Amino acid sequence: MRMRSGRRCLLLLHLVTACAVFAGVTACDLGEFAPDRVIVTQLEPQSVGLSGEGGDPLVIYIVVTWTKEGWCSGQFTVQATESLTEVRVGKVTSREYPGGSCAGVGTVDNMAGASLRLASPLGDRVVVRDSDGARLPIH
Repeated sequence: MRMRSGRRCLLLLHLVTACAVFAGVTACDLGEFAPDRVIVTQLEPQSVGLSGEGGDPLVIYIVVTWTKEGWCSGQFTVQATESLTEVRVGKVTSREYPGGSCAGVGTVDNMAGASLRLASPLGDRVVVRDSDGARLPIH
């Protein structure tokens, strides 16, 4: 196992060196040889989805505009702060791992969502976008 890992590291080192020397750049796309490569995108929350009848009352979905064809389960994360009157949500973070395996989810109406577990049910509280204080519609 160590031998294979060592060979892969050596190959990666040669690729980086060759890329920098021949292309005259300090960075390049290593494709499949860079398995830890990740594309991070920050997205503004647009609305809130509820779990519905029989769903977990502590889970809401923060919906964002997503114009790509699909997305991976667990790709989106979001942080929030809760008070007695509101849930204030930050930007939704998308982490894409090109070339990785993915349990894909189709995009509907250019929207995707991040699940958010609350400390207590949403109830009558409003959900507010942290960046501008806008109240998000609940669907």
